Amino acid sequence: MDFYSRAGVEPIGDNIRTHYSSEVTPEMDGSEVTVMGWVHILRDKGRIKFLILRDEHGTIQVTIPEKKVPADVFRISGELKPEYAIAVSGKVVATKQVASGVELIPVRIHLLNKSERLPIDVVEGKVDIDLDTRLNHRILDLRKPTVNAIFRVQHGLVRYAREYLESKDFVEIHTPKIVAEATEGGANLFEVQYFEKRAYLAQSPQFYKQLMLLAGFGRVYEIAPVFRAEKHNTRRHINEYTSFDFEMAWISSVEDVMKIEEDMLHHSFKKTREALAPELELLGVDLEVPKVPFKRIKFADVVALLNESGKEIGPEDDLDPECERLLGEIFPEKYGTDMVFVTHYPLELRPAYTMPSLTDEGMTESFDLTYKGMEITTGGQRIHLYDLLVERFKAKDFDPDAFAFYLDPFKYGAPPHGGLGLGVERLTMQLLGIDNIREAALLPRDRDRLTP
Repeated sequence: MDFYSRAGVEPIGDNIRTHYSSEVTPEMDGSEVTVMGWVHILRDKGRIKFLILRDEHGTIQVTIPEKKVPADVFRISGELKPEYAIAVSGKVVATKQVASGVELIPVRIHLLNKSERLPIDVVEGKVDIDLDTRLNHRILDLRKPTVNAIFRVQHGLVRYAREYLESKDFVEIHTPKIVAEATEGGANLFEVQYFEKRAYLAQSPQFYKQLMLLAGFGRVYEIAPVFRAEKHNTRRHINEYTSFDFEMAWISSVEDVMKIEEDMLHHSFKKTREALAPELELLGVDLEVPKVPFKRIKFADVVALLNESGKEIGPEDDLDPECERLLGEIFPEKYGTDMVFVTHYPLELRPAYTMPSLTDEGMTESFDLTYKGMEITTGGQRIHLYDLLVERFKAKDFDPDAFAFYLDPFKYGAPPHGGLGLGVERLTMQLLGIDNIREAALLPRDRDRLTP
């Protein structure tokens, strides 16, 4: 069956892409190249046409003058529509009339696939489309250069954070996402039927990453989805997000954990700024690499700062989004930084496995990292002493017997340890100044959205 002919297109055949659009430069004047991509914009001026071809790395102008190209090339160019997939072979011409300084005069246009009429426009700024409609057609929405760039920057942040941890002897692990018991407690669990048993989607890899330290791995990290069945519908929450977790043994204090995170983020921001400069420029973002060390402020002092600003909050009240927003204004003004560790949270506000503070009674050796007015990381020192761990589980009204798989290994010489979980979408959102976290999630899942 000649399904290519039936579709009105051609197989790739001997057409081999030689360059991405961004690789074609004025210095290549006179060279012959083949580029592949989508028809982004086509301007028909009669005897001359201007085609903007878009690929994974940018755009290139293909100039098609009737008198300078083969007749079939000019004819085919007049049949092209937005988002047709094509291969263009031609001669590179250096020109000052194009912003990139280069254009392509085609000798062949190879039609690889057609496109139906688009449900949303993928040309930036052509039509103002609401976020819900864009998410309904997310795959097309991701073709927009600025939207695509968000996730290339996100990739850079994760890649270089991983690179830093690898250089510090961290081992990447992969823990179960179907679990028997809640990690953080509470009612925000997705229950699943697991054969004849009841199970849950993991809220966090917390128990397992700690157990891997007891298993002798020393330092571990995981980048994976976690699930929270919270019935919220805000700009900063989604029900499945990517958590960047690490855990490290043989620490002397929680300070060791904060030191690794600040150095990791400094490295990640610095390398991302260098490697993703074109994407950051496209997004209009001047990425400021945070200075280390980050500022540390105790929770009690943060409460005092908020009360001074007019926000009434008690000594054991958690920081709500309004508090974080205010701190996003207070911290840069008072301390000259957007990255601040808030430390020593009250015992009541932290999970059962969090180490109580030896210096601040009723507090914990824990922290949140806030960035531009939003918490992006929660971490701390963990309890490594079996009796204390059981005591704290009982204090939180957990049945220790239900957590025997987690608690029992602590009987056998568990090392002092600590770690953290960082929200990848929140980090991306705050770094790029995105208003809604759904735009920082490739395919967001919230209480109303299960597709695409």
